[in-house]
Order: sequence, then C-alpha cells, then structure tokens
Amino acid sequence: MSIHLSRWNLLNTSFLVGTLLLAVVLVPLQIIHSQHLIFELSICLVMFLATGTAVTAGYHRLFSHRAYVAAWPLRLALLCLGAAAFENSALAWSSDHRVHHRKVDSEEDPYAITKGFWYAHWIWVMESTNHPLQGVDDLQKDPLVRWQHRHYFLIGAVVALIPVAIGLAVHDLWGAIVMGLLLRIVLTHHTTFLINSAAHVFGTRPFTDANTARDNPWLAPFSFGEGFHNFHHMWPADYRNGVRWYQWDSTKWALNAFSWLGLASKFKRTPEMTIRRARLRMEAKTLKAKLDQALPRHSEALVIVSRLTAAHERLDCAMARFHEQRAAWKHRTADWKIAMHQRRAELHAAWQEWKATRMAVRGMAAA
Repeated sequence: MSIHLSRWNLLNTSFLVGTLLLAVVLVPLQIIHSQHLIFELSICLVMFLATGTAVTAGYHRLFSHRAYVAAWPLRLALLCLGAAAFENSALAWSSDHRVHHRKVDSEEDPYAITKGFWYAHWIWVMESTNHPLQGVDDLQKDPLVRWQHRHYFLIGAVVALIPVAIGLAVHDLWGAIVMGLLLRIVLTHHTTFLINSAAHVFGTRPFTDANTARDNPWLAPFSFGEGFHNFHHMWPADYRNGVRWYQWDSTKWALNAFSWLGLASKFKRTPEMTIRRARLRMEAKTLKAKLDQALPRHSEALVIVSRLTAAHERLDCAMARFHEQRAAWKHRTADWKIAMHQRRAELHAAWQEWKATRMAVRGMAAA
C-alpha cells in the first residue's frame, strides 16, 4: 500500500478514472431513457465549447505563450471557464506547459511521449509528483491569475454546476448531471490529453523534426484547433495553430472575433516567408532521405542529390530576397517596383526548378 500511495495521487486518479467509468456506464443509459436528450446534449455541447476554448485560448495561447493581449474582462472569463476544465490553475498549467516546451521529449518533460502514449495522455496527471512553479514570474504579477490560482477549484465547481442549476430549473436534474456535468468533464479532459499523446505520435512533421510534435488535422476539430502541433512547437508564440484559412482552428476564429469586440489585440504571427522556408527545409530533408535509400539501386542518385541541394539553396535564397524586397514596400519608388518584378521572376524560376527536381527525386525513389 505504501508503494501504491507513493506513486499515485489518489485524488487525481480517483477523479479521472471515476468520472470516465461513470460516464461509460451512465451516459449510454441516459441516451436510451432520456426524454430531453436534445436539451441535455445542447447543454453538454455549450459547456464543452466554452471550457475547451477557455483552455486553448486562455490557459494555452494567452497565459502559457503570451501570443496576444487580452482585456481584463476576457482574461477573467477565460480564467473562470478554464477552471471548470479541472486541469489545475492557469498558473500551474502554464508552468507545466512551458517546461514541456523547453524540455520536450526529455526526462524533464512533465508529459514526455518518450515515456509512453498513456503516460503522456493521463498517467502523468495521476502520479503524485508535485511540479514546482517554473518560469511563470510574469503570470504571478497578474492579480487575476493569482486569484484564480488560490481559488480555482471553487471557481471551477461553481461554473461546472451551471448545467445542474439549469437542469434543476427545468426539472431535468439527472440529465443535466450526467450529460452537462459528467460527460462534459470527461470530454474536456481527454480532448486536451490527446494533444499531449496522439499529437506526438500520429501525423506529419512539415516544419521540424527536432521533436515528436506532429500536425494532425483529424485532431483539430476535437481540440479547438490544437491539432497542428508541429507548427505550434516550431512557433509556440504564434496565436494560431492552424495557420491556413482552411485549417480548422476554432480558437483562432474565436480570438479574431474577440479582437473585433476590442477584447483581444497584439496578435503574434510568424511571417509567412519564415513558414514557407521552414517547410522547404523539411521537404528537402525528406527528399534527401529518399535519395539516400535509392543510392544502392541508382548510381545517378548522387547527381540528383547535388541537383536537389542546389535547387533548395536557390529557392530558399529567392524566397529570402523576395521577402526582403517586399518588406520595403513603404518605399514604392520606380526602382522598388523594378526590383520587385525581378525578385518575383527569380522566385518563379527557382520554384519551377524545385518542382522539377522534386519530381525527379520521387520518380527515382519509386523506381
């Protein structure tokens, strides 16, 4: 018994496992027997969206990464709704997350995927190890953050019980408890946890392979846009995770809406050319790996390697020169327009050469 207690936090373990088991048993029964299922599911959905967005927009992008500036009413709302996720205070959550970014995949990573999928998913929460606050001096200066840190469980309980109060008012108390409280808590937990686990195992690494973080568009709708995790680990201060317009990032869309209301501002954005050059580097690295595999079968692969290197360098340089010229747009003289035309022509030619080289590499690798 002493060994068991020394390893596990009984409160966290009981809460996480208990809510999951209760949901597995009670939710199907409620779905079968409920007379107000649409109403109950609506309450669950609204609370899930509110608390989940508070975690991603508040705990993650605002407090952990300072990706934008929020007015105090928005900070207060995000702190209160985030507390109802029952994932600790914003201060403690941010401390763990900042350590995760600094020490990703190492022994010091609080939820290192190198320790196993389920460890990163939720076992780390159930262990009794207390993580001291690190690197959050800036957050400790915020009185709202300090207030939430002292009372987050009480705040979370009050917010989480809103569906129960509604259920009581409309005479559907049990349905509100099962669907609006229990199911919502389980969904909030495990959609958050999936970013720590699945987003470090399944998906692609289009921007960096320096860590295990992966982009996975299938996770994005369930995690409010957090599925583009490779992008996030490359540029954690960017207020976006899904940087393209077609990538699902409901947190980004919510923050844009808050900006229109004057509640959010000073969004940090990674320059588009920086993103493109990083993607190009990773694509060149992947193609080089394919050529290395093809070398035993194709003696001319060495020639293609040289061609690939030259094409990559030419396109990267053309991108940099084009971006530098465009950045000087305030000085739109005749000379600037001529230079801009030249840079655009250079970029087009380099891009055509890159596409041809890429096709040659893929053809050789497939042969």
